[in-house]
Amino acid sequence: MKINQLLILSLFFLLPFISYSQTGHGFGFDNYNGIYGVITNPANSAQSKYRWHINGVSYHQMGIADYGAIDYFDIETNPNAFNGLNFSENIDESSNANFMVSDSDVLLPSVLYNINNNHAVSLILRSRAFSDYTGFNGQLFSALNNDFENAEEAAFNSTFNNTSNYWKEVGLNYALVLLNSNYHFIKIGGTAKYLMGSKAVEARGTITGNYTPSTSGNVTITDLDLTYLSTTENNLPNNPKKFYTTAFGNFDNNGTGYGGDIGLVYEWRPRETNRVDVRSNAGAINTYKLKISAAVLDIGQITYEHMANIEPKRGVGLDQLTNTNGATISVEKNEIIDNGLINALKANTNVSPNPQQGEVTFVLPQTLNIGLDYIIFNDKSYYVNINYIKSLTKNDDLYTNSRLDLITLTPRYETQKFSLYLPITYEQGSSDIYAGFGLRYGPITIGSAALSSLVMDGKMKHVYFGLNLPLFQDIYR
Repeated sequence: MKINQLLILSLFFLLPFISYSQTGHGFGFDNYNGIYGVITNPANSAQSKYRWHINGVSYHQMGIADYGAIDYFDIETNPNAFNGLNFSENIDESSNANFMVSDSDVLLPSVLYNINNNHAVSLILRSRAFSDYTGFNGQLFSALNNDFENAEEAAFNSTFNNTSNYWKEVGLNYALVLLNSNYHFIKIGGTAKYLMGSKAVEARGTITGNYTPSTSGNVTITDLDLTYLSTTENNLPNNPKKFYTTAFGNFDNNGTGYGGDIGLVYEWRPRETNRVDVRSNAGAINTYKLKISAAVLDIGQITYEHMANIEPKRGVGLDQLTNTNGATISVEKNEIIDNGLINALKANTNVSPNPQQGEVTFVLPQTLNIGLDYIIFNDKSYYVNINYIKSLTKNDDLYTNSRLDLITLTPRYETQKFSLYLPITYEQGSSDIYAGFGLRYGPITIGSAALSSLVMDGKMKHVYFGLNLPLFQDIYR
């Protein structure tokens, strides 16, 4: 059996045993991804097929929730550990062990420049928001997100964990070609980042109780052991705004840090695909049969420090909320609506808050990104790609976001001006299968890795689009 047949069969046999891959601005494996590819692997900027590639604005929103839904374009401006979901339609029955992951990423005006065939640089500006929740009670969250409107009687017993982090970053990328022989090609790259933290929230612990609308609409809590940390004094209820409102404003520097990405790309270029004559520019055309890439993304952390002498006060506020002598806590729903759950609990006489001030460090959702790209027919533009993301942080770690371990299998048709993607995805937690669609045409990229969710009301929500100015390298010298 030929090597291409073996490889294709291997990809399809692997699919049931691995899970769906998170996608960024467009699909990072396209050979004409330009500045978008630098986000998924910083080595991609070298020989990127562009002399210049300038991003106007691009947006990526990816979310998975087994109860409730994540809005495509809303970002929570006041994350308080008990918001971030849309309960207008409930996808699953209520339980005390629901989960949600939400990743919003806006690529602001950024630029890639290929100095020559061996060196490239990029300047990357991004606005990002990441939240993950585990162990929450769906009915309690639904009531809190909808101000108890039409809330039914419910009992809850949640061992709950949430980390939310909102930040902006400025990245300087550099990539170079290490090896360019007849059959083998290697390039490496890195992106150094300056991180500007906007706000972050961490909440974990146990909440047990019930809500009974027939008895004055109070929330009764019988067991409370909740550690709650917020980097701002603000603990307002749900207050979503559109992504462009938060992305282009609010460059408040409440926390600072440094980070980066590192990556490597290898290409195998046998005779049947390496058809570059003396007049061709090897950096402007594809000559590989197989491309393998690996990158470690989002290395770094943001430190939020308490600054008591600045008004309005900003910084870290840590509270350990527990029952006073095991007493039952009764909180009016109107007080929660007006002040938020945490402030309402802190004001209750049966709650014992233990406030602390100081600094805290939030770690970025560090991941390993591995990709394999294979041209199916040597003289055509048909490719198949498999991309695997492995989280390098754990959900149980303090002050740390964590991604799901995911994979994408995508056939595609690719030319210089046009690409068409048909991703097939598998989500391990629910064993659901999703079908997606995406395209790149000139300065526009648009698509979704879970387009079937729009029709069948699936748990995964994903959308991306981008506007850019592509200035290609000359194919002929």
